[in-house]
Amino acid sequence: MHERRHREETGRFLVDGVRLVEEALRAAAPVEHLLVAAAPENPRLAALLDEARGRGIPIVDVAPHVLAAVSEVETPQGVVAVVRRTPAALEPLLARLDLLLLIVDRVQDPGNLGTMIRTADAAGASAVALLPGTVDPLNPKVVRASMGSLFYLPVTEWPGERLRTALHERGVRLVATDAGGTVDFRDTDYRRPLAIAVGNEGEGLSREWREAADAVVRIPIFGRAESLNVAVAAALVLYEAGRPVYTDANLHRSAQA
Repeated sequence: MHERRHREETGRFLVDGVRLVEEALRAAAPVEHLLVAAAPENPRLAALLDEARGRGIPIVDVAPHVLAAVSEVETPQGVVAVVRRTPAALEPLLARLDLLLLIVDRVQDPGNLGTMIRTADAAGASAVALLPGTVDPLNPKVVRASMGSLFYLPVTEWPGERLRTALHERGVRLVATDAGGTVDFRDTDYRRPLAIAVGNEGEGLSREWREAADAVVRIPIFGRAESLNVAVAAALVLYEAGRPVYTDANLHRSAQA
């Protein structure tokens, strides 16, 4: 399950560490079994195992070197979950008038994608759609970087032309991010339903998406940096898009570090 093709063949992926397994259980993700190599001296791990037993989830005791081989972290926390993949349905979400969709085009770095999924969740996005060529969202590094948001936010993979057609048919406004954009990201129209598209770390967003966009926005660079990290750019635009919603006193929640 360290390799994408085996995750796709088996329909399963790994969740590593106490915090992420806690989130998987909290989100009622389909956890098939746990591999455990540490005595539950950690109260959180002991509570996690009690909850798993209460749900009838099998717990497999393994030697520490076995868990180390399964885990991809330098210092395993004593527990790894095997979780069944559950495809997310995007079509029903596209009909929502309050849609806020993040579209990710060919992003390669797992840390970037995981951070964007976490940020989209925090920003109140409806879903994340991944275009062909994007890193697997169930890559262990993506799962870790998402910090559990992968279990709460629908993340799905769509062909580009099909998605552009679906957005157009449903009247979803499309905002593309690009260093050569003609509009400052703070000055565009973010009325919903809305989709925000971000592109590859080196090449940016593909031409087809820039041409299909209702607005191509840029984030100004005031220093000498050549560009912004794609996950940072996505965060800025997502929060700017949601600013009218966040100012509603009934929806406001203090950000957590």
